[in-house]
Amino acid sequence: MVNFIEDKRILSIKNKNDISLAYIQTKAGWRTEDKEILKLADKQGWTVAHEQARSGWKIEDEEILKLVDERGQTVAHEQACFGWITENKEILRLTNEQGWTVAHMQAYFGRIIEDKEILRLADKQGWTVAHWQVWHGWKTEDKEILKLVNNSGLTIAHLQARNGWTTEDKEILKLVDERGRTVAHEQIVQGWKTEDKEILKLADERGWTVAHEQARNGWKTEDKEILKLADELGQTVVHIQAEHEWRTEDEEILKLTDKWGQTVAYMCKQKIKNRR
Repeated sequence: MVNFIEDKRILSIKNKNDISLAYIQTKAGWRTEDKEILKLADKQGWTVAHEQARSGWKIEDEEILKLVDERGQTVAHEQACFGWITENKEILRLTNEQGWTVAHMQAYFGRIIEDKEILRLADKQGWTVAHWQVWHGWKTEDKEILKLVNNSGLTIAHLQARNGWTTEDKEILKLVDERGRTVAHEQIVQGWKTEDKEILKLADERGWTVAHEQARNGWKTEDKEILKLADELGQTVVHIQAEHEWRTEDEEILKLTDKWGQTVAYMCKQKIKNRR
């Protein structure tokens, strides 16, 4: 059994590396509620309270929760890693050098909050608290929140769509990330379908349209305007449809050629040949 020292004068003594005896005892499992001791910090500002919190200890004292090291990491950040939650907005907004707030930390570990002011808090990469909540299955229909975007153009709506959520709101469907992929593209991947030509024509930076994505899932259309949509490699929607046993006698369509010289007619013949 370890015999811990409780004398505050001795606990405050630091070694040549600026580490206090209190800190060393904390590493060995000792705990204290003494605020004077909890505030003892090393050269990087890491306190006894930080170290205790890293092991699952919790406190509600705001003065201690706000203790911060040189990286901006507070005791509250450390507590949030162990399921601790707070509704205190002042504490939730505390931010480390990466821009992560205590609210981010809580969201990362599954805590859900509905306060729009807190949901908008963003780190240096633009990831909001709402983005992290979506990772845990949270959903919203609030258009203002759905439009929140990180530095890669990824909106809350994009993330929700990846989780199977769908919307018919054109304003939301048209939201694009840095690669030009829309929310509509993401919904199609999950099995959603549309016949809206305006939405079907939406294209990413490679020219890959919502219609292409939908055709990849086996959907078919006879609309020539849609069939002729081509990506940067000349791959048309009809090329994709031809891969799924679609046939046509329209010579104009059969002549459509991608950048490899492959016509729709050739693809149709190959499919027939392979089927035999």
